[in-house]
Amino acid sequence: MQLTSENIYRFLHKRQLIDSDAVVKGNFTVIPANTRNTILKIMVQKHNSVFVKQMATDPVSVSQFQREINAYALFKNNDEFSALANIVPDLLDYDDENNIIITRLLPDAKNLYEHYMLSKKFDTNLAREQAQILSACHIVPDTKTDISGFPKILPWVLRLNQFKAEDFFVGNKSSTGIIQLIKDNKVLLNALIDLTASWQYTHLIHGDIKWINFLATTNNDNKLTQKLIDWELADIGDPLWDVAGLLQSYISVWVLGFDNNNPYTNELPDYMKPFDMRILQPSAQAFLEEYMKLQQYPDEYHNYFYDKVMRLTAARIIQTSVEGTTYNSRIDANYMRCIQLAFNIMKDPMAALDELFNIKLFQHV
Repeated sequence: MQLTSENIYRFLHKRQLIDSDAVVKGNFTVIPANTRNTILKIMVQKHNSVFVKQMATDPVSVSQFQREINAYALFKNNDEFSALANIVPDLLDYDDENNIIITRLLPDAKNLYEHYMLSKKFDTNLAREQAQILSACHIVPDTKTDISGFPKILPWVLRLNQFKAEDFFVGNKSSTGIIQLIKDNKVLLNALIDLTASWQYTHLIHGDIKWINFLATTNNDNKLTQKLIDWELADIGDPLWDVAGLLQSYISVWVLGFDNNNPYTNELPDYMKPFDMRILQPSAQAFLEEYMKLQQYPDEYHNYFYDKVMRLTAARIIQTSVEGTTYNSRIDANYMRCIQLAFNIMKDPMAALDELFNIKLFQHV
């Protein structure tokens, strides 16, 4: 069964997920979204609206559907993860025959990228809350907790050495070209191999942390708060990958904001100047400080933490660049900027920490 705007009412009505009386009164709007999944936002009433996601039936999509369902089950059935139930949208139902997930829709919410683009402000309280959300997620499951539904898979960018360039995004010449470029760069490829060797299969991780997966919404006190969505890549893995994902969001919005038609400029266009890295630094610093405090990392761990996080951030930048290129017929100049920046970070992570985030460790000269 493939969901459409025309048959979604029958599907939801059969599962008793909508208020039929409200629909009769004309309160029923379907808003489709153009993504790789089938996304339908169903507006009925403010507190009775739903978000429907249907994933494809190929093996990768089926696996990702199961991972998201397993994550929700973990939040519901295990006390150690119960805090996460309050920071994800309510799961209303799912259909594992058709890979459909139905959650409560937050009608007034904007993803964090949208929020920042509209507000041009980077509230450090939001950054600290993101650290709190990740810290609540990053728990080593109890030995009695069933985690068999999580495959313990490395992010694909850390497996570039294991496959040919054309194996990742089949039929996409631009993506194949940029992957081959990375594979031909021995510094980058060896750095990715080193990260693979240091990967930990220890904590629950979200696996796809970025600004668009945080929803900014208002709570009962009319204060801005956040929900974390899209748990398709949830796994048992290395928590620093999630930290790197958020740092990558800061860097990517800056680097991808340059004029693609003028690859030699070092000036952001006027409309992107609020996203200059120097303006973003206090928010990123607040996130890192709060996360490290919550994780209770001892002082002697800080150097290792920053070094590895920066190298994982470089890997995450590469992944974002390649995935972004899949939507284009050519490799944009800004994606090449990203690859060059990733190369520079891999060569000297501590210098990059200083230059990008204005965080200086006493060992760095």
